[in-house]
Amino acid sequence: EREREREREKEKEKEKERLAEAEFIVSAGNGVANMETFHRFAKALDATVGGSRVVVDDGKLPRSCQIGATGQLVKASVYLGIGISGAVQHLQGIKECNYVIAVNLDETCDLVKRADLAVIADAETWMQSVIDRMEVSA
Repeated sequence: EREREREREKEKEKEKERLAEAEFIVSAGNGVANMETFHRFAKALDATVGGSRVVVDDGKLPRSCQIGATGQLVKASVYLGIGISGAVQHLQGIKECNYVIAVNLDETCDLVKRADLAVIADAETWMQSVIDRMEVSA
């Protein structure tokens, strides 16, 4: 049992390192209802997975994937936040990112205001359309 616990801790540390060193992060927020689609989307883009505190607190992603002042501070070249409103703690976590893209239905939310590029769309529909287009071009 102790050995398994040590292995889990090592894996958590590896996840934290991957997120901290990632060049391209795709992050899920409360606007992402289908985590399976989100994971397929991230895999299709070969992106590192992150999430907001709400998604982590809901058990949809492990704590090691949480981005923000109460999670991890990231320095990705590209950060893509999907369905994230942009609480101040989350914005603190991405302030070192070079380029921020937001996908959200709420054009007035704080992440959209912070973003270098904003896509005003439903997260699920948009992710699925990107996946479909990538599959066609593959």
